Amino acid sequence: MAEIGLCAALGIVFHFVEGLFPPPLPLPGVKVGLANVATLVALFLWGEKEALFVVVLRVVLGNLLSGTLLGVSFFLSLGGGLNSLVAMWYVHKHTSSPLWVSMGGALFHNLGQWMVAFLYIQSRGLLWYLPFLLLLSVPSGVFVGYLGALIMRGRVLKQGRPD
Repeated sequence: MAEIGLCAALGIVFHFVEGLFPPPLPLPGVKVGLANVATLVALFLWGEKEALFVVVLRVVLGNLLSGTLLGVSFFLSLGGGLNSLVAMWYVHKHTSSPLWVSMGGALFHNLGQWMVAFLYIQSRGLLWYLPFLLLLSVPSGVFVGYLGALIMRGRVLKQGRPD
C-alpha cells in the first residue's frame, strides 16, 4: 500500500513540476501529462484497482493542494484520468508495451477532457479543436510511456539487487 501511495505522490509532484514550465504549444489545455506516468506505472505493477486508486488520489489531492478542488480543472482532470485508465486497461490486455498503452491512454485522456469541456461550454465550436488534441496526444503518450518504462525498469533492476 505504501508503494501505491508513493506512486500517487509521484503523480502529484509531476503535475506540479509540469505546471512550472510554459506549455509546449500556445493552445489551451495542451500539456505533456506527466502525472499520467503514475497511472501507467500503477497499472503495470499492481493492476487496475490500484491504478484507479492512484488516479483518484492524485486528482483529488493535486486539485486540493492547488486550490481547485471541485472546480472546472478538477472535473477535467478526473474525466481525463478515468477515461485514460479505462483505455490503458483495455490496451494493456492486448499488449505489454508501455508505449502503446500510454498512447491509448493519452488519446482517451484528451477525449475525456474534451467531453467534460463540452458539457461545460456546450458549444459545437469545440468539435474543431478535437482533432488537434487527438493528434497532439500521440507524442505526449509516447513520452509518458517511455518515462514510465524507465521508471519500471529501474524498479525491476533495484528489486533484483541484494540489499
